[in-house]
This record gives sequence, C-alpha cells and structure tokens, in this order.
Amino acid sequence: MNALGRLIIALVATGVAAWAAAPTLGQEADPGQPDSDPPSRAARLSYLEGSVSLQPAGVEDWNAAPLNQPLTAGDALWSDSGSHAEADLGSAVVRLDENSSVALLDLSDQGVQLRVSAGAVDVDVNALDADEAFEIDAPNAAVLLLRAGKYRLSIDSNGNTSVDIRSGQARVASGDQQPMTLVTGQHGLYSDNGSYAVTHVGPPDDFDRWCQQRQVRWADQQQAAAQYVSTDVVGYEDLNDNGQWQTEPDYGNVWFPAQVSADWAPYSAGHWVWVAPWGWSWVDDAPWGFAPFHYGRWGHFGRRWGWIPAPPHRHAIYAPALVAWVGGSAVSLGGGAAVGWLPLAPGEVYVPAYRVSPRYLQNVNTSNTNGLNAADVINVSRNPGRPYRYANRVVPSALTVVPQVNFSAGQPVARHTISAPPQFAAATLSARTPTIIPGRESVLGPVALGHVSRPPAAILGRPVMTRRQPPPAAPRFEVQQSAIRANGGSPLDAGQLQHLRAQDTPVVRPMPAASASALPERAPQFQASPQAMGPNVFQRRDRELQQQHEQRQQQQQQFQLQQQQRPQHQ
Repeated sequence: MNALGRLIIALVATGVAAWAAAPTLGQEADPGQPDSDPPSRAARLSYLEGSVSLQPAGVEDWNAAPLNQPLTAGDALWSDSGSHAEADLGSAVVRLDENSSVALLDLSDQGVQLRVSAGAVDVDVNALDADEAFEIDAPNAAVLLLRAGKYRLSIDSNGNTSVDIRSGQARVASGDQQPMTLVTGQHGLYSDNGSYAVTHVGPPDDFDRWCQQRQVRWADQQQAAAQYVSTDVVGYEDLNDNGQWQTEPDYGNVWFPAQVSADWAPYSAGHWVWVAPWGWSWVDDAPWGFAPFHYGRWGHFGRRWGWIPAPPHRHAIYAPALVAWVGGSAVSLGGGAAVGWLPLAPGEVYVPAYRVSPRYLQNVNTSNTNGLNAADVINVSRNPGRPYRYANRVVPSALTVVPQVNFSAGQPVARHTISAPPQFAAATLSARTPTIIPGRESVLGPVALGHVSRPPAAILGRPVMTRRQPPPAAPRFEVQQSAIRANGGSPLDAGQLQHLRAQDTPVVRPMPAASASALPERAPQFQASPQAMGPNVFQRRDRELQQQHEQRQQQQQQFQLQQQQRPQHQ
C-alpha cells in the first residue's frame, strides 16, 4: 500500500468519532456555531470567449471552464491567447484579458480576495459595504479597494504591476512601508526592485473597450430587472434578454424563459458538479441559467414553466440546487442505479446536504420563497425522507432521471436522460440528497475534447504580495473523497476540513506571507513572501515630500541663525 493509501486509512480511522458526532442530514448544527455555515454567495462564470480553463480548489488538474460554473474560494481561472472571461461575484464583476491568471483566495460574506499573477484584470465594483474587504494581490503590489468603482490591474512579463483607478479609491502598498492611496484618474506602476511611479491613467486600449461594452450591457440589464429581483441574486442581469415578466395572481412577478422547447423542464439541460462546501451543484447550459437555478422556485402555469423569485427587498442566499430527489444507489437499473429530481415549487422547503445553523436554514428558505414559516422549515429539515406533496410532481415533464454513473461523472444530463424506472412511480420524493460519492470528474467535469490550456509554470509559481492571510488551501480532493464517504456522502463542514488539512499536504499554490492581523487603521502593514522581494527599497512619495519639507525648515532655521549672528550696523 502506498503512502497516500495509508494516510487515507489513518484519516478515516481517526476521524470517525468526529464525523459521527456531526448532525445527520436534515439536522441543524449547534445554534451557537454559525461558523459552520457556508458563504451566502458563490461567484458565477458569466461569460467565456475563446479558451478559458478552470482549476477547482483541491485538485492539480485543469479543465475547460463551463459557463455558469459556480466559483468559490480556492478556484483558479486561466484565459489563453485571444480569450476573455467574466466572473460575476454579485457585488462586483471581474473580467480577464487574454493570457491572464486569476485565483479566488477568498469569497465569503466578509470579503473578496483575488490573486492576479499574470495578464490584465478589470474589476467593476458596484457595491462595497463598510465591513466588507476587497483585496487584490499581485506580484509587486497589494491593492485594497476602498469604495465602489472601476479598477484595472496589469502584470507584465517581469511581474511589474500597474494599477489604474478609472473611478474609485484604493490603498496600494509594495514592501513593508505604509501604503499610498490612489484616487480616480491615477495610475501606479510598481516594479520588482521596489521603485514606483504615479502618473495619470492613459487612454483605453482594446481590453478596456471590451470591458466597457460588457459593462454598458450589464448596467442596462441591471436597471431593467432590479424591479423584480433582489440585486443580491447573482445572474439576474441575463433575465430580461431571455424571457418575459408577467404578473400571476397567486405569485406576483413571474419570469418565463423564451426559446425553450415545449417539453423543457427546469434542471434538464446542464450537468451536476461537486463544489465544496455545498456538494452537488447544478450547472445549466442556458446563457441565463444561473439565477433561476440557485434562487427562487419554479411553478407550472398552463403549458409553461415560470420562475418565481423572492421579493426584491430580501437578501438572497445562494443554494447549489433547489430540487427534490428520488432514487440513488438504492434503486437498481439493470445492474446500475438511477437518480431523479424535480424543481421545488413556491412554499416548499429546501434542505441543505451540508451542515448548517438554524439561522442559515431559515434564511436560505425564506430568502428564496414566500409562504414558509419556521415550523415548516424545521419540520421538513428534521424529517427529509417523510412523504410530502411536491406540487411539481404532477407535471409530466418535471421529473428528470439519469443513470447514476452519468450523474456523478458530470456528463450532460440531456444526453443521458432516461424514462423513470417503474420503481419511481411509488417512490417517495425526498428533500434528502441521495448518497452519491463524488469522483474526480465530479469536481473537474467530463474530460474536455481537445487541448486544455493552462498557465505556464513560471506564472503558476509566481509569488504575490498580500495584506491579509488568505483562508487555508483546501485539502487534496483524494483525501476529501474518502472523508465524504465516511461522512455518509454529505459535504464536509469547516471543522472536518480543518481536521483533514492538519494531516494533509494541500495542492501547492503560491501563497504570500500575511501581515499581522492587528494593524493601525491609518497605516496597515503589507508583507511579501521572502521569495517575492529582496531588501525593501520601497520609496514613498509622501516620505520624499516630508523630507523636502524638513530640509526647507532646517535651511530656514540656519538662515535665521546666521542673520542673528551678523554684526548690526547703524
């Protein structure tokens, strides 16, 4: 047995007690432990042009990035030559130029932390709360965004970092000196020898113009849809171009997708992927296919499916997929197994497969549908396998069924849809996610046809500077997989991941050294990893001005002294 096998056995053996003590599916975590809750948001890969690759957290491999892929902390993106990409973070949009490398070091309710190690990145921040940090780490500069605005970072082949403030304000540092503040219209260039220069922002180039075109469309769609949907709903900007809003007597505003077939049903054209910490997550094929599958509920009106969002004034909470399940490993299909699902209707309870607090359980439901109270949520969550009337079950096209092997391999659902097995006719639909252990392709997706581009080794190994320590890297997926199996197929919570992380060597990604956590507000310290920079020769403009002021004062004092010592003449 190799070393990895012995490590996995040891981890499983030592961790059984901890995992057994965790609440089972449908139970809430300790009310005093909200830290077990996942973030209330995930990012969305909202636009692809050319060859764009994804490296999910916890794996070493890269694969072709799919549209609508949920992105979270630890994921990395690479846009190859002649390619562009766009990621929607909810409060901001990140756009990648060709030959650009970006990683999400952190994406939580407390803030965003990006690592940009090559290329050019445009960051358009439409909202920035006072308690939310937005940091961009580059080879020779760490950039803390201070307000909503439009920012660009560019990295040349030597690692020199340019920061453009098209609008907004940012605090930039290089080295261990106090950072400087850049404002609208300023351009900062930070080199690998510690020197810097501040000038005016130059004229837009091709990448700037592409970003501007994307942003104009983005803003127009935001304004059109914001009257129906909370602006926290990631992906709502694509709804108006791809469907119509109507008012239904019992539900209010309902969105109906355009250009779908007569037998189309929600969650029938896409694939399933395993995304920690949520587990099985839906990735839809439609350009508009993010918001309606991670927020709200679906209803059937006459011969059409319509999406019913929660009222726009509520804070929306992301869910990996809002469906009820049937089948799984317990249902045999000619020696294999089948799994099916249908969309939840308004007022039906979503039960997370991951461990959560009662507060999160309540919020993830009430933020996405009306007609639910605390008693409904608790009752279903504690008894997810009990028979409940799911309104969409009577709709002929609602239930989608595939062989389990295709489900877990992340293969396109539409190509592998089968008729429901006879056993499903009497089977009970459940809020409980079937016990299906993810494999490598569950995380990476199916093997891409053709060449998959990836960043050059020099870029992958390029250190960056940072203001704060990023969250720890995810354990390798091979170790997580064994723990998930021991956990009954449920996603691992923060405590379980920490247990694995302490005994595993994570996937190696260049990580900077973090600064101390307790820093003065006016002068936060920035540190670079030892490999990132040599001796500190960071020269600050305001320090030079201060020195010049002190020199002028000394010269003036010397002149006054000389005047006093000169003999007086009548």
